[in-house]
Amino acid sequence: MKKGLKKAMNKQDKQDLELILYRLNEQDKSVQKLEKHFTSKFNEIHQDISFIKENLFNPNEGLWAETKQNTQFRENTTMWRTIIGGGLIALIGDMFWDMFSN
Repeated sequence: MKKGLKKAMNKQDKQDLELILYRLNEQDKSVQKLEKHFTSKFNEIHQDISFIKENLFNPNEGLWAETKQNTQFRENTTMWRTIIGGGLIALIGDMFWDMFSN
């Protein structure tokens, strides 16, 4: 009786082992699918980040260059507005002076 029970247990153990191997293989397939999916998404994100980096920090055409040009333009126009505004105020003051002194 022990021999018959031992054979039945071995057959059951073998079925259990085959089931475990099947589940492990399916798990491996799922992991490989996820790995492919993550790799493709990672590449997309890397391309997006590269695009953003290029548009922000390109020294000739990026946002950084536009900001520097805008700052430089404002500094130049502020200087000329000060000079022209001062001259205009002096001219108006001179006109009033001439108007009241004559």
